[in-house]
Amino acid sequence: MHSVCGVNCRTDCHAYGDDCAGCNELLGKVSWTVLYSLDECPIYACVMNKKLKSCRECGLAPCRIWCDTRNPDASDEEFQQDINSRLANLNLKK
Repeated sequence: MHSVCGVNCRTDCHAYGDDCAGCNELLGKVSWTVLYSLDECPIYACVMNKKLKSCRECGLAPCRIWCDTRNPDASDEEFQQDINSRLANLNLKK
């Protein structure tokens, strides 16, 4: 079960199951968006606005929105690992 940005909700999301039913299931209205004073995940909104199924179809991943919604508690190494995992889940290579 991957979100539009390639996060594997079951294994990569700490909120999944407790505070989150999954990005796609919640139509991007996930709990962490409050950290950014938002109602909806900007990545999810971008994919929907472009009428795509995922970031894979866009061709810009990882984009500025990915960087702007970075987990503020993640180290640079953790963030890069997250990016690499998401790209692999989307079957993209950088």
